[in-house]
Amino acid sequence: MGRASGGVPAFVIGASLFLAAAAARADDGGRVHQGRFLRVATGLAYLRESWSASGGAGDAVHTGWGPALDVEVGKFVRPRLVLGGSLQLTGIINRDETTLGVTYPLDDTLHFVDTLSALVDFYPNPLRGLHFGGSLGLAAITELDTHMGGTQTSLGFAAALHAGAELFVSRRWSAGGMARLGFHRYGSDTPPPDATTTGLLASLLLAFTFD
Repeated sequence: MGRASGGVPAFVIGASLFLAAAAARADDGGRVHQGRFLRVATGLAYLRESWSASGGAGDAVHTGWGPALDVEVGKFVRPRLVLGGSLQLTGIINRDETTLGVTYPLDDTLHFVDTLSALVDFYPNPLRGLHFGGSLGLAAITELDTHMGGTQTSLGFAAALHAGAELFVSRRWSAGGMARLGFHRYGSDTPPPDATTTGLLASLLLAFTFD
C-alpha cells in the first residue's frame, strides 16, 4: 500500500477550516447538548515511537501514518460535563525505522495501536459546540508482518488530550472536527532484548455525535 503524501496537507487544511467555522458559530437556535451521547470519529493519525532496549543495545525511532477510528459513549452528568468511555483504533502502515542515523522502510508491516479508556469531556457553553477533555486507560499494540504472517501483541497504558468543535445539523445530530494527542507506553521481550517503547500519536478526526 502507498504512503500518505499530498492528501495529508489537504486533509489538515480542510479540517482546520471546518474547525474554525465551527468555533465562529455564535449559537444553534437554543439546541443544548444533554443526556446520553454517541460519537463516532474517523481520520488520519501520525505515530512516533521511541524504542529503548535494556543492556545498552541500540535505540530506534519508528514513525508512520495511518487511518484512525474513535467510538465514544457517555452521558452529560451536568450541562457542561460528559463522563464516558472511548475505544480508539489506529493502524499505521509501512512505518520507517531510524537507528544510528540511518532510516529504513519497514515494508509489509501493520502496527496497530488500540486503546480502551475512561473519558472526560467538557463543553464551556452547552449551547455551542466547542469542547475539550482527556482519556486514560489501557493500550494494546499489535505488530503484524503482512508478508511473513507473524504477529506480536504487547499491553501498556495510554492517555490522551483532545479538543474539538461541532455544528448542530439536526435535532439529534451534530458534526465537526476533533484533534487528539495521545501518549502510550509498553514493554516487550520478544524478540530479545527486553525493551520499552514510548509513543506519541497525533490524530485529526471528523466527528459525528448523536445525543
